[in-house]
This record gives sequence, C-alpha cells and structure tokens, in this order.
Amino acid sequence: MIICIVFLLIISLSSCQQYHVATQKDEKNIVVCFNHYHPKPHRTPGGVRHVPMPKVLYTDSIGTLMEYMPDKDFDTITLYSTEHFKELGLNYGDFEFNYYPLMQGDTITISMDSLNYPILSSKHHPERNRIYNMNYELRKGRTHSGLEAKTCLGSDWVRIAQSINMIRANNWTSLIIDYCPLDSLQSMFDSYKKNYTDTINSFKEQQLISSEIHDRYQYLLKLKDYESRRMLNEDTAFYRQMEPGIADKYIRYPSYREFLDYYLWFLNQHIPTIRKSQGGSNDWRQTFDELSPKTFQPKSKQILLERCIKEIGENFSAQDVNSYLDKYIHITQDTLLPNKIRDQYNLSADANQLLLKDIHGKPTNLNILLKKNRGKVIYVDFWASWCVPCREEMPPSAKLRELYKGKDVVFVYLAFKDQESSWKKAVEQEGLSEVPDNFLITNPKNSKILEKLKLELIPRYIIFDKQGNIVEVNAPRPSDQQAATTIDKYLKQ
Repeated sequence: MIICIVFLLIISLSSCQQYHVATQKDEKNIVVCFNHYHPKPHRTPGGVRHVPMPKVLYTDSIGTLMEYMPDKDFDTITLYSTEHFKELGLNYGDFEFNYYPLMQGDTITISMDSLNYPILSSKHHPERNRIYNMNYELRKGRTHSGLEAKTCLGSDWVRIAQSINMIRANNWTSLIIDYCPLDSLQSMFDSYKKNYTDTINSFKEQQLISSEIHDRYQYLLKLKDYESRRMLNEDTAFYRQMEPGIADKYIRYPSYREFLDYYLWFLNQHIPTIRKSQGGSNDWRQTFDELSPKTFQPKSKQILLERCIKEIGENFSAQDVNSYLDKYIHITQDTLLPNKIRDQYNLSADANQLLLKDIHGKPTNLNILLKKNRGKVIYVDFWASWCVPCREEMPPSAKLRELYKGKDVVFVYLAFKDQESSWKKAVEQEGLSEVPDNFLITNPKNSKILEKLKLELIPRYIIFDKQGNIVEVNAPRPSDQQAATTIDKYLKQ
C-alpha cells in the first residue's frame, strides 16, 4: 500500500514538473498548452454522430505548413519564432480556421467553450487575453438560436443568409421569426466588420499591438470577405485583384495558404469543367497551364502548382500525371513531390499488371491471385475506406461469405484509390482482417486491367469463373438477392 502511494506521488510530481517546464516563460518562443481542447460531438442532419477533430496550423522556421492534432486532454507544443509574433491557426468546426497572431515570449492555454469555439488565456500577460479573444468578445450578446453567434465567428453567416433569402422568397414567415430576428444578416456582418476594425484600431492606439500585428488582423478580416464572395459566387473575376497579394513574404503565415486556396477557387471559375461519371470536376491540367506563365515569386508559385499536381494525380490518367510532373519539375526544380506522387500511384510499374499488397505489406498481383484460386469462383469487391456505399455493403458481404463458407467460392476485397493508413483502419472496423484475400491496389493509375474495366465509380463487383475468366463485369451487390443466384450459376459450371 505504501509503495503504491509513493509511486502515485512520484507520478504526480513528475506530471506537475513537466507541466511547469512546459509553461515556463520563454522570451524568444511561444509555448501553447491545450487544456481539454476537443470539440463536443454532434449529429449530422442524417442523424449520424460526428466528432470533429481538433487541428492546429503553424509554420516551421522555413515556412513549411505544419498540421498538429493535440491530445484530447492535455498537450503542449512550442512555436519557434524569430519575429515578435507568430500566427497560429485553430479550427472552428470541421473545416473553418481562425487565426491568431501570438506574441513572442508568451505562454498560452487554449480550451473550448460550449460552442466549440477556441478560448485563449495568456499565463504571463493576462492583459493580452482581450486581444487574443477579440472575436469571442465581439460575438457576445448575439446568441439567438446560436445562429447570430456563428455569423461573427466566420463564414457561416453566408450560409445562413442564403437560407434566409430562400425562406423569404417562399414567404415562410413563421420560419423567419424563429430563424433570424434581424432584417439582414449582411448588415449584421457589416456591423461586425466595423466593430472588428474599431477594436483593432483601439488596440493599436493603446499600443497593445504593433503596427505589424494590426496589419495582420486587417488581413484576416479580408479573408472573411474572400470567403463571402466565394460562397455567394460574387465577382468571380476577383482573382485578378488578389494577384498583387501573392508574395513569398507571407508564406510564414498559415492563413496565407487559405488566401491561395481562395485565389485558386476564383481562378477555376474561368476554366471549363470536365465531365466525369460522378459529376463535373475542375480540369486542374488547365489550371496548371494557366498558372505556369504567371510571374509569381517562386515559393508561392510552387505552392499553387503543388495543389494542381495533387489534384491531377488524383483525377487523371498516368500519362497526364507523368506529363504534368515533368512540367512541374521544369518550373520548380523540385523532385521531392514528383517522386512522392510516382511512388504513391506506382507510375513506373508494369501497366499490364494489377499490383496489390496485403495488410502486412507483402506484394502480389491479380494474375497470381487468379492462378492460386483456379477451379474456384472469385467474387471481387472494389471498395475504399472513404466510400460510404462500399462500407454499407460490408455487413451483407459478411453474410454472403458465411453462406459460401467451405464451398469453391473466394471473396476478394480490393481497395481502390485509398490511403494505406485509412484502408488498414477500415479493414479492422469492417472485420476484414481475418479475410485472407484482402488487398490494397498499388497502381490504380496505370493498370490496363482497370482501364479495360472502366473502373471509375465504386462500389463495383466483378466475378471470375473457375477458369479465371471475367464473366460478370457488373455483378450484383452483396445486398442484392441476385448476388447468390449469380454465384450459384457459375459454381455449378
């Protein structure tokens, strides 16, 4: 008993000491402590329980954007800064980020309020709390149904405004009273911008913030305007006005990446979409060609072209990917990203093979699989961890496997265009870890087999007969009663 008490005391003292070290004042850098910084779960309109993941954005000493996910209870990071402030991005909800210019030498504790909004507290300079929490303070008193609060936190005001216009157009007057007590959410946002501007001007006059931090806050307010223009499809030629703001000196700010994303969105509105079986999509090849001759500074241009290359890699053929990787190398002299893309999609592999690897990383291919299972009917399931309809078919698929247990039927699961880590996690969740023929496709871009199958949409099911010939290129889903009937037909042959 005494030993246990002593052991617990040692752990407690050790934890306190670690926390004390983490919160020591550091004159040059910024220490950020996360105290239960995790959003509360909510349910989507479809009733699915959703837990947003907390994320932190910052840049390292050379301007590389870093993403960090704090532990849900307590966590600490140190931001190394050569300037008198450093910008930190904290997500509000799933996708939207708020950005905070944190002052050098400060120790900040970050938690969340009941609306999942970040609250910052300075350990050594409590007078800075009203600066860090300016947005939080500006939204106080605007809590009708939780909607007015959101309008001051970010771009949600635009979504609400669009809904209000629809409500008014249909004369749903009862909903107007419940949904929006103000005459105009646009005027509300204008009021917010005025209060925001007055507040940062006051901070500057009181010498609470430097001119550089004041300019940074003005820049962050502009981001909200870019978002509103994007969501309301206003002035799609606006990207031309944004181009003077593309400069390498801003790379050290995480919010600059959001600025570049807005720029690409406006630019893409003037580039024709391409038809795909799953709907229209931006033709990022044309976006790349549009950006190539522009005289942006090299680091900013590389960030823009990187985005294009990643989208091209995801959505176009191996021939297109290789062609644009060569163009990218010629412009940027960067070979790291092209090598990563080529490895990711196995672009140098034999195009006549469908290359696979199992959950342990052991490589194989479809031909080996067919030879191994000669004399058996093979039911192939093309799926992915990100594909909801694919995942919905997994319980019926398990029942189908059980139905043919001990018979000459093999069920093969091939993950298509999936990330290895996500695939492995989904394999565990769906109970596929015990299924022997469960693989990740490692050359989805340049396999002639997939090209012949015209595999674009998943889930997709095919059947090989006992001789290894494809006999069903669009076999019934496991949940379809015809699946068993079709398998039985080839099992009897």
